[in-house]
Amino acid sequence: MSTSSRILLFYDGTIEAKIALLRCAKLSVALSALVDVVTVVDYVTTNATWASTLSDVLVSQMEENARVDLKYALDELGLNGVVARGHVAFGDTAYAISQMIEQLNSDLIVVGHRAKTGLARWYSARPLHIDLAERLKGATIVTVTSG
Repeated sequence: MSTSSRILLFYDGTIEAKIALLRCAKLSVALSALVDVVTVVDYVTTNATWASTLSDVLVSQMEENARVDLKYALDELGLNGVVARGHVAFGDTAYAISQMIEQLNSDLIVVGHRAKTGLARWYSARPLHIDLAERLKGATIVTVTSG
């Protein structure tokens, strides 16, 4: 990759995201790539889960949590020698990340993933990297697992 290459890291504060953050830092240094970090306030999914009863207070708390997660990610990248820009996006996570990739012209997307076991495989939402792979053309998705 050239020096104009860009990595977009999706960070949500989970253990998998923290592992992905460290992998992203190593990739950035190795590839001399610019890094953007995005956290998403997914009020769409949360609103559906809460039967459309989200209050303004809960939405504000979700946004504050996303900003805290973003600051943590930027600080950790800084400790690893990576200067990164941070972004908070709103809405469905896969859609918001897709929009950020288009805006930033990212070549590489790094996301954390937890392999689901048991009934969770059948009853939970599809993994984010699957939704992104269907939406994105020409970008490489690096899925980092905790195992």
